[in-house]
Amino acid sequence: MKELIFILALILMANEILYYSYFWQLKEYRWDRMRDFLSTASGREKIFPVFGVIKLLVLLAPLIFILIASQTSVSKGVFVIFLLGWYFFVAASWFLEFIDLIDRLLHKKIYRPDKTIKAALIVFLSGAVILGTSIYLYINNYSTWLLFLIVMVTFNPLLPTFWIAILTPLTWLGKKFILKKAARKISQMRDLKIIGITGSYGKSSVKEFLAQILSDKYSVLKTPGNTNTEIGVAKVILKNLKAEHEVFIFEAGAYKIGEIKKIGEMVRPRVAIVTAVRDSHLALFGSLENIKKAKFELIESLTESGTAIFNSDDSGAKDLAERAGSLNLGKIIRYGGKCAKEKSGHALSVDLEAEEIKESLEGINFTVRGVKFFAAVPGRHNVSNLLAAIAAALEIGMTLPEIAERVKIVKLRDHTLTPIKINEDLVLIDDTYNANPDGVVAGLEYLKLYSGWRKIFVFPGMLELGESSQSEHKCVARKIAEICDFAYFTSRDFEMPLTEELKKSDFQKYQFVVEDQAKLLSELRSGAAAGKTVILFSSRGAEEVIKKLKNAI
Repeated sequence: MKELIFILALILMANEILYYSYFWQLKEYRWDRMRDFLSTASGREKIFPVFGVIKLLVLLAPLIFILIASQTSVSKGVFVIFLLGWYFFVAASWFLEFIDLIDRLLHKKIYRPDKTIKAALIVFLSGAVILGTSIYLYINNYSTWLLFLIVMVTFNPLLPTFWIAILTPLTWLGKKFILKKAARKISQMRDLKIIGITGSYGKSSVKEFLAQILSDKYSVLKTPGNTNTEIGVAKVILKNLKAEHEVFIFEAGAYKIGEIKKIGEMVRPRVAIVTAVRDSHLALFGSLENIKKAKFELIESLTESGTAIFNSDDSGAKDLAERAGSLNLGKIIRYGGKCAKEKSGHALSVDLEAEEIKESLEGINFTVRGVKFFAAVPGRHNVSNLLAAIAAALEIGMTLPEIAERVKIVKLRDHTLTPIKINEDLVLIDDTYNANPDGVVAGLEYLKLYSGWRKIFVFPGMLELGESSQSEHKCVARKIAEICDFAYFTSRDFEMPLTEELKKSDFQKYQFVVEDQAKLLSELRSGAAAGKTVILFSSRGAEEVIKKLKNAI
C-alpha cells in the first residue's frame, strides 16, 4: 500500500510540476505577464483548478478541526473517526485527480513546457527536491513521509515558482553575457545590412514579406517565428548568422520601456520600420505614451544616416515620424495613404503610396509609382505590410520592377488569415497566430469577400489590453454584428463588453462554448452542414479544433 501511495503521489506531483512550468514558460517567466494572466477568469481557473481547490480544502480541514477542538471537548473516538474520514477524502481527491489525468492523457490534453534548458532545469530541480525528500522520509519516518506527500501534492505548484525566482538573477547574468557576445559578433560584420521591425501589429508579416522579396538577390537571415526579445535575437545572431549573409532582418517586441533599446544597442540597424503603435499590451506598459516611447527606442538605435520607415495610416506611427525629425537621421519614409510631402530640417520626407487597391479572394492588386503589384495573400490590410517591405527593399538597393516580380510569390506565415478549403461548401480560415484589435477586425473584414456564404466566427477574446480592453472588445462585437451570421466565444473573460454591444446591435446569434471542445466541434459541424459556410478562427488556442474539424468532415 505504501508503494502504491508513493507512486500515485509522484505521478500527480510530476504532472503538476510540468503543468505549472508550462504556464510560466508560456508567459516567458515574466511576473508581470503572469499577473496579467491571473487578472482574467480563465487564467485563475487554469492556475487554481478545481482539483487544486479541493486538495487545499482537504489539507486545511485538520487545522479547522484542531481549532474547533481547542474550543470544545472532543473525545478520542471522534478524533479517530475524523482522522479516518480525512484520509478517505485525501485518497478520494487523489484518485479523482488521477482519473482526470488519465482522461487528459487519452485525449492528448496534457500541458508540458517546450524542451528548453531553463524549463528542463526548473522541472529537474522541482522534481529532485520532492523525490529526494520523499525517499529520505519514506525510509526514516512513515507518518512524516505521508504528511509530506499530502502537503506537496497540494503545494508543489509553488516549487516551479520558487525556482524561477531563484534562477532569475542567474538568468539575468547569462542574458547579459549572451547579449555582449552577440553585439561583438554582429559589430564585426560591417557590410551587413540590418533591418529592424517593431510595432503593435504587422511585424511578422512585414518580416516575412521583406525576407521573401530580398532573398532572390541577397543572402538573407531573418529571426524565426515570433522571436522578438533581446535574448531571442541574440541567440539567432550567435547560432545562425554567417559571414555569407548580406541582410539580417529582425523583429523587436517589448512589454515595457527599455527592452527594445537593449535589442537596438546590440544590433544597431541601418533601417528601422514602425508598423503601428496601438494599445496592445497596455496592461503591461501602463499607457499609450509608454508604448510609443518603447517603439521609438528602435528608431533611436539607428546607425548614423540610418533610414526610419513609418506607417502614415496609423496615428501612433505617424506621431513617431514627427518625433524622428529631431534626430540626425539620413531619411524618413512614410508609407500608406495620402500624406503631405515635406522637408524636415535635415532630410527629405519620402512618401510611398499604394493606389488603385483592389481586393479579391485570389489576392490584392495595387499600384505604387505607376508600377503594378499583385500579391496572392488575403486581406486588404496586407497592402500596408507590403508597402513597409517595399520601402525597406528600395532602401537596400532593389528597384520597384524587381520588387513587383518578387511580390507575386510572397506568402503569409502559417496561421495568419490562412484559408483552408475543405470542399466546395466549406472554408476554414486559420487566423490563430496572434490576436490584436486591428488584426481581428481585418479578419472579419476579409469575410465580406465571401458574399452569399454563411459566416461563422470563433473567438476567445484578446489579452493584455488593459483599460482599452472593454472598448476594443465592443469594437469587435460591432463588427461581428455587421458581418457574421453566428459567433462562438470560447472564453467568458470578456463576456460583458461583447454581449453588451451585441445586444445593442440586436445580434442574438452567438453562444459561449467554454472548455468544451466536443460541443464546439458539434456546433460547427452542424453549422457547416447548412450550405456554403466560411468559419474564421481568431486568436491562439483553436488549432486543435481546426484539425479535428478537418478530419471530421
